[in-house]
Order: sequence, then structure tokens, then C-alpha cells
Amino acid sequence: MAQAGPASDDAADASLPTAIVSLQVIDALSNAPQGLGVTQLSQHLGMPKARAHRHLRALRDHGYLLQDPVTNQYRVGWKLYLLGKACVGRFDLTTLARPALERLRDAVGQTIVIASYAEQEVAVIDVLRGTSPLEISLRPGSRFPHHASAQGKLVLAYGPAALREQYLAQPLEPETPRTITTHARLRSELDRVRDCGWADAPEELFTGINALAAPLLQAGGALFGTLAIVGSIHYLPATPDPAHVDALRRTAAELSTMLGYAGA
Repeated sequence: MAQAGPASDDAADASLPTAIVSLQVIDALSNAPQGLGVTQLSQHLGMPKARAHRHLRALRDHGYLLQDPVTNQYRVGWKLYLLGKACVGRFDLTTLARPALERLRDAVGQTIVIASYAEQEVAVIDVLRGTSPLEISLRPGSRFPHHASAQGKLVLAYGPAALREQYLAQPLEPETPRTITTHARLRSELDRVRDCGWADAPEELFTGINALAAPLLQAGGALFGTLAIVGSIHYLPATPDPAHVDALRRTAAELSTMLGYAGA
């Protein structure tokens, strides 16, 4: 009986490569800004405490983690932080996502847009031209207000609450006669967006143009940006084709997985 514990730990250690387990430890700690103790981490990852402790100690000893001398909790260290910054500098979502974006473009025939966001507006970071006869004039760097664009509605619905409340505390200027300009109606629209998981803005930003957009989520569920189909109201009517919505959401989920999102 005395040997049952070590044997069990050894069997668990053999289930996954050591490097993968260390990455799982790092991933868990990167989503816990206040740090985790050995017991918390072992419960979170479903592994024996002895195994969790071995990995934490090794990562700490090599400078990737820090251990609080008072609470004994572990958190991300400077060496790991610098490694993360170096990786981000070499991570090009638009390149990695290109095959998925091309599949979506070919399925719907319209322009595909990836956008990021700031406090007051969304910013286009990549555009894949559509195959329809009508070309949409968009380019990287184009910016749109949140309340008048499908992408911006997603930012207000899925982004930080402080950003949403700050934005809703100011006047909503019209871009077209169809732009939402009342706070009550916009809040109702954001509730709908959260319920259905996508947004549109038929002729709310540009007359004759519509967009369907879905959120791009990163590890932990935070909003990274948006994926949108943009086209003429003739091809993307106010009541969108369910097949277009499904294709958009599938592609957004695929890109979110690339960003580390593991689902709700």
C-alpha cells in the first residue's frame, strides 16, 4: 500500500509529455492574475498535487514563474512575460487565418473583414475582397463608430463593461437615416446581439451596405476583435441568409480557437 501513491503519480506522468503539462500549468496561471497555490492548480488541471508541485517548482527555478513568499502562490514571472511578448510579435493572425477566410469568402462571395477596436471605434486590420460584381471600398485602417456598425455592436456587447458604459454615456451621432441614435434602442440591440451571438447593421453605416459580424474571442473569453461579411444590401439583406450566418459563426469559432479560446 505504501507504494500506491508514487506508482499512481508515475502513471499520471506518463499520460502526457512533460512539456505539454508545463504548458498547461502556464496556461492556467496566465488566466489567474492573482496567482494559484499548488492545491488550486492541481484541482484546476485534475492532476496529483505532487505532479503540480514538480512542474511549478521547475518553472519557478528557471525564472518562468514567481512564488509569493507569504501566500506561497505562484504567478507568471518576468521571463515568461518577455517570452510572451516575443511570441506576440511573431504572431500574425491574418496569415494563419487566411485559409479559413478564403473558405468563408468563397462560400458567401462577399468581402471578409477582420477588425480590432478602441474606446470609440472599430479599426479594420485585414480585408479579403469578395467575388461579387460590387466592390466594397474598405482597407486596413478604416474606422467606424461602434453604434453604427455590426462590428462595433459586438464590441459593446462582448467587450469590457466599462467601455460600453462610457460609450453609452455620450450622444449617438447618425451616419445614415437608419443609424441607431437612442440609447434605449441600442441597449435593446446589444441584448439581442448577446443572445444570438452575431450582429448586423443594414444601411446603418453606409446607405446600400450591410455587414454581418461575429466575435473573435481569445483565451479566457476576452474579446480580441471581430470577423465580418460586408456587402451590398442586395446580397446581404436586412433578413440575412441563415447559411451566411452559420458560415460566419463557424469561421469565427475556428479563428477563436486559434486565439486560444476553449469555449464557454
